[in-house]
Amino acid sequence: MKANAGGEFRADILAYFESLRIKDGPYGRYRYAASGTRPVAYASAYSAMARHMLGNLDAVSARQKKEWADHILSFQDEDGFFREQALAHPGSWYVPPHMDWCGWWHMSCHAIIGLAALGAVARREFAALKPYCNEKFLGQWLAKRDMNQMSFVGNEVLNVGQLLQYARDFQHARDAGRAMEILFDWMDRTQDAATGQWGKSFAAPEDRNSAYQGAYHFYLLYAYDRRPVQHPERIVDFMLSMQTAQGGFGIRADTSGCEDIDAIDPLARMYFQTPHRRADIEASLRRAFDWVLKNRTPDGGFAFIRNKDMFYGSNLMYSKENEGSAFATWWRTLSLAVVSQVVKEHPLAKIPWEFIRCPGYQVWPEWR
Repeated sequence: MKANAGGEFRADILAYFESLRIKDGPYGRYRYAASGTRPVAYASAYSAMARHMLGNLDAVSARQKKEWADHILSFQDEDGFFREQALAHPGSWYVPPHMDWCGWWHMSCHAIIGLAALGAVARREFAALKPYCNEKFLGQWLAKRDMNQMSFVGNEVLNVGQLLQYARDFQHARDAGRAMEILFDWMDRTQDAATGQWGKSFAAPEDRNSAYQGAYHFYLLYAYDRRPVQHPERIVDFMLSMQTAQGGFGIRADTSGCEDIDAIDPLARMYFQTPHRRADIEASLRRAFDWVLKNRTPDGGFAFIRNKDMFYGSNLMYSKENEGSAFATWWRTLSLAVVSQVVKEHPLAKIPWEFIRCPGYQVWPEWR
């Protein structure tokens, strides 16, 4: 790589997001992909998160930031959920039965991070959280999670936990703090000591894939609260075992953006929590660095899966084969930012990556 590869990469990603921005009207409206015909709220949040990560929001005026935040805030309903009703069409993830693991919970979790990047806070409390602040209800809800489907359960628990953390710290909801303690107690109690994962079976490749993809979401809740996760050595062993010959993580050659970050993120975090196999983690993440970069698309963005189109829950969030998307580009750039915390000699590690002190995906508490 060139000596200034970091600067060129940063400029390219920023140019990609700028190509998605709607230039007419209020600032902060973005298309999901180059082939998109209208702005999508998710894309506005992804763009805010990506530009914050790349240290670019200082280039945005106070008026533009307000317009951008106001645009995202316009999707918050009276009950606190962020909703873009245009996404809720037949076949989308924004109608039942997908609402717990994706849906408006998922959209709200992304909206609050985008707002935090812009220095704004959700205006309304999340009414849907009230039942989860009841110890009996929360205990019963957790007991009903299907631990055979950890890739879904991980999203469900993160959706609730992330909004509880946000309500506690940004909206001063005291009951949310107690609910998080119950949630952490449940995660501690149900974690498998032999693998550091959650689930009922870890034998079949498909079960192992589902387990580590779900566990990633739990680790984020621990990370935001600066709460060390149990069995870090076993987590390292498990994640390293999931790396492919190509450098990604999972059980196929062309792994997805989710499969990759679901192992990249915990490996990088565990690197600072235990001395266990640090050299192996470094070697693994060097390979991951190269693999993630192989997922670039000709338009300057990133693909979720190479050489495949991507339906991200709605026909308004669709990217063609080898077409970048706001989601995949933010997501894979975040993978690179996380890897850069460990692999310091890589040219892209010279980028002054920035993280957000907000619950969810883009937090990086210092463990050192």
